[in-house]
Amino acid sequence: MKKKIKKRYFIYGILSLLLITLIYGQLRGIILYNEFKIPGKMVEVNGHKMHIYGEGKNQNTPTVVFTSGWKTPSPYVDYLPLQEKVAKYTRTVTYERPGYGWSEKANGERDMDTLAMELYQLLKSSGETGPYILVGHSFGANEVIRFAQLYPEEVDSVVLLDGSNPNYTVTQKRPSKYFLRYGTITSTIFNNTLNFLNTFGISRLLFDATDLYETKFTHYKNDLKLVSNDMKELDEMMFIKNMNNKNQLHELRMDAVKLVKDRNIGSVPLVVMTSSLYNDSKFTNDIQSDLLSWSTNSKQIIVPNSQHYIQWFNPELIDEQIKELIKEKF
Repeated sequence: MKKKIKKRYFIYGILSLLLITLIYGQLRGIILYNEFKIPGKMVEVNGHKMHIYGEGKNQNTPTVVFTSGWKTPSPYVDYLPLQEKVAKYTRTVTYERPGYGWSEKANGERDMDTLAMELYQLLKSSGETGPYILVGHSFGANEVIRFAQLYPEEVDSVVLLDGSNPNYTVTQKRPSKYFLRYGTITSTIFNNTLNFLNTFGISRLLFDATDLYETKFTHYKNDLKLVSNDMKELDEMMFIKNMNNKNQLHELRMDAVKLVKDRNIGSVPLVVMTSSLYNDSKFTNDIQSDLLSWSTNSKQIIVPNSQHYIQWFNPELIDEQIKELIKEKF
């Protein structure tokens, strides 16, 4: 009888602990979310609201559009140091795809055409006029290439920051919906564990009580050294809020068949910026070099001492390249 009572109290204790952490996680998330005002505009596109942040004035020069890589928690924070530089001499916008940053999540399966179409509609609906210099990081490279294929009259030039190569993407086996990322079983288990903890609010408690985010998730972004502590906190909040959501998983399963079929972007100026530290093998360097074939007017720049998020390690060099593109025509 005593054993049954002890067992019952143990179960009650576990359930109470889960309830407390769930309440804590939800309340803490709400408090943090309300601490930050949405910096840009929320615009309804294709049945959901998307966040777009603009800075700088239109000076009869192209509008620079920044698009993020896969699973970047807050594209707004991700591009903020670079955007502040470029906004000194031209109009700039950073936008957040569904499931990223402040943007709502979208329903249904999605593909590269959907992403390009939504970006086009978002720019037009928010009054951001072209021509555009499209800056795409990592996964965002496929997105801006597709945009340039579908809306060539709107595009002035393209800059790829360690861009994903459609020729490579199209040959890869797409992961099943049960896998959260490429790579090992270990990485899948890790992400699934974080998802489970997030469901019960435990991840919020875990991140608050430890420096897990700083030690595990920011080193590839130069430890977020270029932004204030408030922006670091916002980035962490968005990481927890958007962790492995359905839109991010859909992106992982997108292919680049249509991009490869329609081939290149003609003579649109293309700057391929390649990080030296991330692309440290012949295989990855070949992938980057092959990106030059996507335009008849292209060049490659190797960025020294840079990891995958080039915008966090050498925003000055990216800024220089954008200035050059503008000076060539305007």
